[in-house]
Amino acid sequence: MITRPGLALQTLSDLSEVLPADIAHYLQLAQDVSEDEQRAHSYEWQALVVENEPLRVNLNGHLVSAPEDFYDSLLERQIQPGRPIVQIIGEMLMRYSLGLPDWWYRARLQHILSTRG
Repeated sequence: MITRPGLALQTLSDLSEVLPADIAHYLQLAQDVSEDEQRAHSYEWQALVVENEPLRVNLNGHLVSAPEDFYDSLLERQIQPGRPIVQIIGEMLMRYSLGLPDWWYRARLQHILSTRG
């Protein structure tokens, strides 16, 4: 998360959201990460790897492991008879900044729909 003049808070889910013209601004904000901080993050990541879940989720500022159906309740609320999957995916990508690719939403939606009676 970053702050910029004119914006109270902007959250970027990945570097593809950075405009080329803004790269110089972000480079000025760069800070060195100490070896202790690197080691601490490494330990946290290794603990997540040991848990061996398919997702890593930023939950209230903490990175945690999660099962693949973690976001299914969000998706289920979007499903309506006759509503195209592509519309649901587009809305999920626009509404929530989860950092999940469109193919992941499609796979989960297809799974949800296939398990319904």
